[in-house]
Amino acid sequence: MGGSTGSTRAFAFPASTVNLLLMNDQTPTLLIQRPQLTDVVESMRKFAYKGKTDLVIRKLVEDICADLEQGDYASECLACYYWVCQNIRYMRDIYNVEFVKEPRQIMATKSGDCDDMATLLASMLLTSGNSCSFVLACFDGSGIPSHVYVEVDTPTGPVPLDPVANRITADMAKRVTSRSIVRVG
Repeated sequence: MGGSTGSTRAFAFPASTVNLLLMNDQTPTLLIQRPQLTDVVESMRKFAYKGKTDLVIRKLVEDICADLEQGDYASECLACYYWVCQNIRYMRDIYNVEFVKEPRQIMATKSGDCDDMATLLASMLLTSGNSCSFVLACFDGSGIPSHVYVEVDTPTGPVPLDPVANRITADMAKRVTSRSIVRVG
């Protein structure tokens, strides 16, 4: 989405200059000229859903959660969230390119913007048996999202997990003027 908590307006794509570059493990797989918001979100959803059955992602989650008490699903979600916070560096997209990576590519580069972090975290949550959604957030009243994060479903309701906002997620959520929710799984 290009920026953290609304500092950039990546979804307000310029009329002709932005491309959507999708990455797999090794190389770009698809370049979409003048992408729409739906192109970006659908790519994220597909990558997260594909990542849930990736054995490398599954092994990572198993390792992260190895010392947790069995059946403590909330701690598993938080352990995945904290791993992303501690191991993936926020980095803006390439200038004028909405760059969307698959979970393995994010792990390999150890960096990504909010859509990349949300995609990786969603795949980790899915592979550990949780359902979640992407939340597309707008901060300026325009209705155009400039940030995305994950909400994981819990028995008491959805819980926001935002590795970009991290400790200020609650403050960030208060500044949201509109939001859209996209089910991942």
